[in-house]
Amino acid sequence: MKTDLVLLHAPSVYDFRKKSIMFGPMSDLVPSTPIFEMYPIGFLTMANYLSRRGMKVRIVNLAYRMLADNNFDAEKFIKALDPAAFGIDLHWLPHCQGSIEVSRIVKKYHHGTPIIFGGFSSSYFYKELMEFDQVDYIIKGDSAEEPLYQLIGAIRSGNRNSLKDIPNLVWKEDDKIYDNPITNISRDLSEIDFDYRFMFKEVLKYRDIKSIVPFIDWFRYPITTIPVVRGCNNDCCGCGGSRSAFKRFGGRTKPSFRDPEKLVDEIKMIQKHIKAPVFLLGDLNNNGNEYVRDFFKYAKSLDREIQIFFEFFKPPDNSFFDMAADTFSNVCYEISPDSHSEDIRKKMGKSFSNKDLKTSIKYALDSGAVRFDLYFMTGLPGQTKESIDETVDYCKDIFEYTGWDSRFMPFISPMAPFLDPGSRAFENPEKFGYRLIRRTLKEHIEAITMPSWKYILNYESMSISTDDLVDATYCAAMGLNRLKGKSGGISKELMAANQERIIRAQKVMAEIDDIMKIKDRVSREEKLKDLKEKTNKYSLSTVCEKKELEFPLFSRRFNWIEIIKSMLGRSSRA
Repeated sequence: MKTDLVLLHAPSVYDFRKKSIMFGPMSDLVPSTPIFEMYPIGFLTMANYLSRRGMKVRIVNLAYRMLADNNFDAEKFIKALDPAAFGIDLHWLPHCQGSIEVSRIVKKYHHGTPIIFGGFSSSYFYKELMEFDQVDYIIKGDSAEEPLYQLIGAIRSGNRNSLKDIPNLVWKEDDKIYDNPITNISRDLSEIDFDYRFMFKEVLKYRDIKSIVPFIDWFRYPITTIPVVRGCNNDCCGCGGSRSAFKRFGGRTKPSFRDPEKLVDEIKMIQKHIKAPVFLLGDLNNNGNEYVRDFFKYAKSLDREIQIFFEFFKPPDNSFFDMAADTFSNVCYEISPDSHSEDIRKKMGKSFSNKDLKTSIKYALDSGAVRFDLYFMTGLPGQTKESIDETVDYCKDIFEYTGWDSRFMPFISPMAPFLDPGSRAFENPEKFGYRLIRRTLKEHIEAITMPSWKYILNYESMSISTDDLVDATYCAAMGLNRLKGKSGGISKELMAANQERIIRAQKVMAEIDDIMKIKDRVSREEKLKDLKEKTNKYSLSTVCEKKELEFPLFSRRFNWIEIIKSMLGRSSRA
C-alpha cells in the first residue's frame, strides 16, 4: 500500500559537501553538527498521530544520510520515493536554504505530488514561502497534527472543496493564496505522543535504519528527549520559542503543559527499550509547585538509577533538588543565564539574581547532582567585549564558591546564526541595540551559505563590532576551557586540545576575512574552496569538545528483545 506521507528533514545547507563554510561554534552546544541533522521532535508526534489513525508515514532524515555517507545520492533517493505527499520542516531558520532546495528537487521528480511545509519559520514567513512554485501547502502554528491529518485525507480523496475547512492551513488554487485561520491550538496536549517505538516500526517496514537516526552520533550516545510543554511563559528577547513569538506565528497566548503521569509513562517506555539518558525539554517549574510535586510523585515508579536531565529557566526552589535527589541517583541540571550581568540578563527577559543562581548551583551539587551546566551567550543586548571577557571571571567566582567542584560545567557560544524571526528583538531590533541586516526569507537563504558565521549573522550589535564579537567569543571559550581543566571537569589533555582547536579556528576565520577582501569573485571562490578541509574541521567542537555535553556517568544499552517485540507488534497493527 502506498505511503501517505514522507517527512523529509533537510540539511541546513543542501550542498554542504561542496561548499566551504566556517559554521564555527553555531552548533557546539547541541547534539547535532552545523548541518543541524537532528530532525524536529514534531516529526515523531505527527507520525504517531497519523499512523494511529490508519495513515502510513515515513520519516527520512536526509541530512543525516548525506552527512554519514559522502557517496549517498540524495537526489536519486528522492526520485525513488512515491508517497501521496511530502512534508518538509522549516522549523528553525538555519534550515531555510536546505529545505527550499530539497523541495525544489522533490518537485523536479514528483511534479504532481503535493509538498507541505511546517514549523516555526514556515509559519512566520508563510507569505514569502508560498511564493516558491514548489510549495503547495503550509500548516501554521505549533499544533500541526490534526490539520495535517485532515490535509492528507483531502489529498488522498482528491476533495479540494474541504481545504477551506482545514484549520491552520495555507494553500493555493488558481494562483491565489488562501490563508485559513489558526484555530487548532492544542490546550492540554492530550493527543500528543512521544512514542519512540514508531522508529522501530519504521526500520522494519522500510528496511531502512539510517533514515530514522536522529543525529550523527546517536548510536553511540542515544539520548532521548521528551518535551514538557508547548509554548512558553518566558519572553526572552531573541528567542523564536518565546511567549511573544508563539503568539505572533501561532496564535498561542499561554503554554500547554503535558500530563506529568504521561511524561513518566513515556520515560518508562523509552527505558524499556533503550537504557540511555533522558532529557526533559522545558522547565517543570514553569507550571507551578503542584505540577512539580505531581511529576516526582509519579516518577517514584521509575528506576532510581536512570540518567535524567532537567532544564531550568530560572533557579528553582531548593525543594526541587530535594525531590530529585529523593527520586533519582543520576541527575544533571542546566540553566541559561545568558550573561553574568544582571542588567543584560534583564534586557534578555530574565530577572533572577547572580546570588540566587550561585546558591542554587551550590545547593544542587551538595544535594548530589552529577553535574550542573551553565550556558552563556555572546551578542546579547548591550553586551560589550569587556562584558563577554568578564564571563570567565564570574565563572571563576562560582568555581571558588563551590570549592572548584568539577561537576560545575560552564559553556559559551554566540547568539548565532540568527536573531529568531518572531522574537521581540527581531521585530524591534533598535529597542534592544541591534541593526537587523537581513529580514526576509530570501535574505536568510543567501546568508546561510556565506563563508563564515561572522558573515552569516542577521544582526549587528550597537555595543560591539562583529569582529570583536567573534574574537571575544573564542577568547571567553578559552578562558572557560582553562577553568574546567583546573577543576578537573575535563582532562588536561582535552583542555590543551580544545585550546589548540580554538586558536586554529581563529586563524581560519582570519584567512576567510583576507579572502573576502579579494574583489574578483572567481578567485575569491577558488580560495574559499581551498579552505574546505579546514572549515569542516574547525566547525565541530570549536568552543568545547561536544562530548563535554554528555551525561558523565553515561552507559547505553539497547534492549533488542523489546525492540524486536515492538517492531513486530506495532507493524502488525499498521
